[in-house]
Amino acid sequence: MTFEQGIMKQAYQKMQGLGDRLEFMKGIVDWNRFVPIIRDVFFDNKETGGRPHTDEILFIRVTVLQSLYGLSDEELEFQCHDRLSFRNFLGFPETIPDFSTVWKIRERLNAAGKTDSIWAELQRQLNAKGYIVKKGVIQDASFVHADLGRRRYQKEKKAEKEGKKIEYTDKQLSHIDKDATFSVKNDQVYYGYKQHTKSCVDYGLIRDYDVTTASVHDGKINLITPNDIAGYRDKGYFGTPLPKSVKDKTMQRATRGHPLTKKQKERNTRISKIRCLGERPYSVIKRTFDGGATFVKTLARVSIKEMFKCFTFDLYQLVTIDKKKRLA
Repeated sequence: MTFEQGIMKQAYQKMQGLGDRLEFMKGIVDWNRFVPIIRDVFFDNKETGGRPHTDEILFIRVTVLQSLYGLSDEELEFQCHDRLSFRNFLGFPETIPDFSTVWKIRERLNAAGKTDSIWAELQRQLNAKGYIVKKGVIQDASFVHADLGRRRYQKEKKAEKEGKKIEYTDKQLSHIDKDATFSVKNDQVYYGYKQHTKSCVDYGLIRDYDVTTASVHDGKINLITPNDIAGYRDKGYFGTPLPKSVKDKTMQRATRGHPLTKKQKERNTRISKIRCLGERPYSVIKRTFDGGATFVKTLARVSIKEMFKCFTFDLYQLVTIDKKKRLA
């Protein structure tokens, strides 16, 4: 331990009793289990050379901090140097990866298809802790806003009306979102992507996720599996079948010439009281994590960012569950 690390640890001890959620998150999962999953994306072979090694656990924790506080890569680097609670969560490392390193490692994880393995390991640990689905799951979806680039968009629409075509340089194209799409819901226009999640009724933990462009209808994505017992969904999924072994708790929707009966309305009310719990992950991610928007430009990049938001939410929820147990 260096003198600087010793001073920082001593300074952190003075604020430790103030209720640092990051301190609880630090010990809530076995971080070492993620090391072999992502190890091979670090190009630091001693024979062939490469960048200085970035500790695998350090990278995962840095990404959790980014998701938890809605930070850009540049701001993440600054805050990791500036904040004692961040330093403590990272284990008071001697070196902190710069913003370009974080970006490059995230790109390599995407290219190597590691996101599914990271998510599967988290879910394995949740099940090992006893957080198993017993009452059913809730599927829902929420928009992730992207930067439209209004001046460029207006310029393109004007050129389209005039029958002209705008040519862009390679540099300009790299700043244009190629995958985001438009969607309309309740007369409100959205541009960007859509995060689909499946959370368990028992503990409110996210058990599966998917990311699409905004124009994909909620009912096109089915995350519910035969082992999920019961599937609670809103009216947007009406008419979309579930596996036969799963109780269908989808809210019913009135159709032309077939208004809802009193029993159907009462059923919807009962389902809604449980289904509304599925809104909590989006509320936390958007309001607490400041994660309702994205500034990366492709579906693949948005997907890995959203995966880490779901990952971080589950850690956040585990701390909440633990606090409730201790209060009880």
